[in-house]
Amino acid sequence: MNILDKDNIALYPDQVQAVLTRLETLLAGCTPGAMVDQALRLVPGKRAVFRGRMAGRDVVFRLPLDDANRKSAAEEWTELTRAWGHMARGANRVAEPLHFDPDSGLTVIAHAPGTPLLTHIWSLDASHRPPLIARAADWLQAYMAPTITSRGINRRPWRKWAMAAAAKQPHPELAEIESRLLQKMHKLSRQLGDPDWRVAIPHGDFHLNNLILDGDTLTGIDTGGSNHAPIYKDMARALTHMARRGMLPSGQRRFGVDAGALDAFTAAFALSDREANAFLPYMLVYETLIRVEHPQMSSDRIAHALAMSEALFDDLRRIT
Repeated sequence: MNILDKDNIALYPDQVQAVLTRLETLLAGCTPGAMVDQALRLVPGKRAVFRGRMAGRDVVFRLPLDDANRKSAAEEWTELTRAWGHMARGANRVAEPLHFDPDSGLTVIAHAPGTPLLTHIWSLDASHRPPLIARAADWLQAYMAPTITSRGINRRPWRKWAMAAAAKQPHPELAEIESRLLQKMHKLSRQLGDPDWRVAIPHGDFHLNNLILDGDTLTGIDTGGSNHAPIYKDMARALTHMARRGMLPSGQRRFGVDAGALDAFTAAFALSDREANAFLPYMLVYETLIRVEHPQMSSDRIAHALAMSEALFDDLRRIT
């Protein structure tokens, strides 16, 4: 078996080997003939991901390592099979669910061939990037469409989670601007009023490298949402993920992120003025604060995060 040197794979070889042994035992019992080729990811004590083959197909094996992740695996399987019902064909798809073992939580999903979308976009000239970002927005709209509904605004949990994350920021320059962003989030929260906002079952970790481009087809991977959330959260996750890496193809910012990309999501979901200028900025602040940078994060990533946060704060001053 080949072990990729990424995440915790190289740091915990003994745990990887122990999980591999358990996985191979499970496969022998429920899917004879399946083979494991590669360790892809390990979150010690929580979950592991492997690449391999089953029934002549390239597949991904996901194995939870604790009770909480076994419960999540069951919920994620239910959601993936639901999404497969309307995204099995066409330009916007999800990875095909193949097998689920309810006792262990082992999930087997078809490997999606192609290139992670953000990786591909980086290889293009800036002028060729916007259409693919718009495709990502269209994929998200297609994924959410069957479950979109309206509910009363639940602002408090998002503020609470953002406050807890901001308190853990290890970089002083980011901690300073994030404390000011948190104040703006509280102020914007009071301005949201009491109308409904749109919610749906989200992707759960929507960024452009969780979309795999193969020709004209986009396949979503790592879907994990199971409970309804504001539709603006997944948009904000993708937009801040790009901005924190310096992906600004339009050359202009709005609320800290690329203005052209923000317009693409606004168009794909036909956002109202209130959604585009209150609800989405609220979630942009949330996603900015909830993603705490690692203490050893590279200086360029810190610089991108700082530039995004400062630009977000400047635009929030215009509306709060």
